[in-house]
Amino acid sequence: MRALICLVLTVTALTAPARAEGVSLSPERQAYLEGVWSGLSTEVSADKLCSQQTPPPDATALSIEFMRSGGVAFADDGSEAASRGPITEASEENGIVSLTFGNEVWRLRPDGPNIMYRVRSSASLGGGVDTMVFKRCKSAADRAAIALDDDALKFLAADLPGDEAFFMDDRLAAKTGDRCAVQETQYLFFVLIGPSEFRLSRWNSFAIADKLASNKSAKLPPLDPVANWRIESARIDGAKYAFRLREYESADALPETIHVQVKPDGSIVVPEWRRTYVRCKGFQSRS
Repeated sequence: MRALICLVLTVTALTAPARAEGVSLSPERQAYLEGVWSGLSTEVSADKLCSQQTPPPDATALSIEFMRSGGVAFADDGSEAASRGPITEASEENGIVSLTFGNEVWRLRPDGPNIMYRVRSSASLGGGVDTMVFKRCKSAADRAAIALDDDALKFLAADLPGDEAFFMDDRLAAKTGDRCAVQETQYLFFVLIGPSEFRLSRWNSFAIADKLASNKSAKLPPLDPVANWRIESARIDGAKYAFRLREYESADALPETIHVQVKPDGSIVVPEWRRTYVRCKGFQSRS
C-alpha cells in the first residue's frame, strides 16, 4: 500500500500557536489559516469544492498548520508539482496574507470564516487580482489530544519537517550497516502534527506492494496486515508513550491502546504487538 507523520504539554503550550523565525502573523490569523482547504480557479464553479463523493478534478488541496510545527504547509493540485515543507515566511499587509513554503509565495485574501482567495499582483490593474477561491473543508483538529512535547514529536512524527521519522519492522530491516537501506520491508509512521487528523499507519514498501500486485508472493518476508488507525490520544505513561487507537474507516470499531517504548539504540518496541521497529528518516521520500 502506498502513500500519497516526553512531558505532557502545559495548557499554555496547547493554546498558544508556535512562533517560528520569519512568521509574523498574529495568533488569531494563524488559527484562521489552520486546517484543510480546497481551491479552484475563480472562473470555475466552487459549489462542490469540499465534496467527498464528487470533488472537482482540478481542485488544489492546501493544508496549513502552525500550533505544533511553528508553520508547515502542503499544497497538491494532483500533479507532480505538489509541495510540502516548513513555512519560512508569513506576514500580513493590507488584508493580504503571504506564506512562503516550497520555494513559492502564496498570497491569500481571507473573506469570511471559511472562504479565502489566492491573489496575484497585476501591474495593468494597479492592484491584486483574485485567481483562485478556497473553501475550508476541514477545521484544524484539537492538538490537545496529542499530549507530547516537542522532543517526542521530533522523534516520532512523520509529518514534522526535519527527520520525518518512520519505523521499519526490525525483522525486515538490514542486519548490518544502514538498517533502513532495505527495499522489501514494512513500516509504521505516526501523523501527529495535523492539521486535521492524527493517524498511525502500517504500510508495505513500494517493492513489496509491487510484488504483491504481480502475485510474486513466494519469496515475501513475514508481513503483518497493512492497517490505518485514528489516533484519539497520545500521552506519557511512565517510561512509554501510550496511544489510544481506533480503526480508521470504522467509527464504531472498539478502541485499543498500544504502548511505544524507546530502546537505548533509538529503536522502538510495541509490547502489545510483540514487534520492534528501527527508526528511519525521510518518510516523504519513502512514501
